[in-house]
Amino acid sequence: IAATQVYRTAPLRFKTAPRAQNEVVFGVVNDIHGRNDVMEKLLGNLDFKKTDLVFFNGDMANDLRSEEQMFTDFMDTGVKVFASEIPMYYARGNHETRGQYASPFPDYFVTTTGQLYYLIRRGPVCFVVLDCGEDKPDSDIEYSGIVNMDFYRTEQAEWLREALKRPEYVTAPYKVVICHMPPFGGWHGEREIAGKFVPLLNEAGAQIMLSGHLHRHIKAPATDKNHKFPVLVNSNNNMLRAKADERRLLIEVIDQQGKVTDSIELKPTR
Repeated sequence: IAATQVYRTAPLRFKTAPRAQNEVVFGVVNDIHGRNDVMEKLLGNLDFKKTDLVFFNGDMANDLRSEEQMFTDFMDTGVKVFASEIPMYYARGNHETRGQYASPFPDYFVTTTGQLYYLIRRGPVCFVVLDCGEDKPDSDIEYSGIVNMDFYRTEQAEWLREALKRPEYVTAPYKVVICHMPPFGGWHGEREIAGKFVPLLNEAGAQIMLSGHLHRHIKAPATDKNHKFPVLVNSNNNMLRAKADERRLLIEVIDQQGKVTDSIELKPTR
């Protein structure tokens, strides 16, 4: 506080999550790929006096080559706009697994599990944050034989099976999954998500999955053949703004000009 006063900047403040919270407001951006100007416009759609948390839902950079590049590609802008005082949570995308700085990347985004997959309960919402891994097979020439994403997703599914039994999930009126890659699209990683994560989420009553990756907007309805919950794929040029209270969870898709281009509404499960 003394330092910020010396430099004529208001003291930075944050507040911990209240024990009892009847509503929560959150935002989601994804697939920024280092385009700080786009991210700043999108984040400008949030009223941070009323926003509780923001998710970076993967592919915020093209790859991770150094600490400096990670900050210049997206974190500096995030801190400038909100993250000095508003909590930010990360769902890793496939591009964050690439580059020589991919290994230390998790050290910057510490979670309760020690992994890049975890649960968060804020007010009436339980967020299930998953790490999608890479989109290509482990044998792809790009990985030089040094990745084992298939096993990693199997290991993650074992964690997920038990996590979905925890009271913060079971008792939540809204159950929201955050996963960069959706469970469709035809590539190897997407099929892995459909085969390893989706059956568990179906059984546990997940209400919606928020994804990115495809660089286009898709609102896929629930289907008995795959995901029994809707999947909202956000494009690389829009953001999601959401508010959950005792009546509904409203998720709006907003473009860079602040226009609401689509929305989806969910009712509480109890």
